[in-house]
Amino acid sequence: MIDDILGLGCDILEVGRLEGLLRKGRDVFIKRVLTPGEIDEYERRSDKSAIRGTLFVATRYCAKEAFSKAMGTGVGAQFSFQDLSVLNSDSGAPVLVYSERLENWLQSRRAQAKISISDEQNYVMSTVILYSKQ
Repeated sequence: MIDDILGLGCDILEVGRLEGLLRKGRDVFIKRVLTPGEIDEYERRSDKSAIRGTLFVATRYCAKEAFSKAMGTGVGAQFSFQDLSVLNSDSGAPVLVYSERLENWLQSRRAQAKISISDEQNYVMSTVILYSKQ
């Protein structure tokens, strides 16, 4: 049972906008936004199909933006793209893996998170709910 909703974040991204950013500086952008575990998955997906790699980066960027909005901080001093890994379970469901700093932030608020990620050909979106549970 959820005791309190602490934050709700939503983000949508046009895939073409991300493709433009990647053309300007793919390696820098990838290293800034993706954690090492996410980079491994990005490379695996990119080897299969360029669009699969692009959609992976887009969904992770969008998920992290939504998470930062749910925190109420945005991406910056209190939350870095490197604080959160968004991986997948064997069933394909997103799994959130926190840095120690983010884990401490969540624990100090007795917060837990749920995330939803969707992608289509031209857009990706993500919604994050931060909630407390006694």
